Amino acid sequence: MGQVSAHALRAAEIPQDNAIVVQFAYSTGEVPAYAKVEVYSPADAKLEFQNGRTDTQGRFAFVPNAPGQWRVIMADNMGHRVEHEITVAHSGGTAPTAGAAADAWGGFSTPLRALLGVSLLLNIGTISVLWRRRRKA
Repeated sequence: MGQVSAHALRAAEIPQDNAIVVQFAYSTGEVPAYAKVEVYSPADAKLEFQNGRTDTQGRFAFVPNAPGQWRVIMADNMGHRVEHEITVAHSGGTAPTAGAAADAWGGFSTPLRALLGVSLLLNIGTISVLWRRRRKA
């Protein structure tokens, strides 16, 4: 009998100036809104450095206070859990990598990427129409 698998849960960090934003998503493209998140620092693997919930887009942000290997654990209320490790090169951010933005979205499903592209085009079109109306008025 073959192995049955539910949709996978993925995590990818998106380096910011002093913060680290972790984007969570299921392999179906859905995002885990308001899911529980725990962050553990390299100094103490058992004591939570920070905890909270993802936002409506499945994102969670924190500001590390030391370099090293950080661990972020996200669990939703449906039995899905993902543990994601992040290497921080210096206090207040991650080590810069070439193509970090591409790597962050590379593991997510094609429908999610297509939806983001369509959304971008619709937003550009809406701004263009509004700009033309404003200039005519």
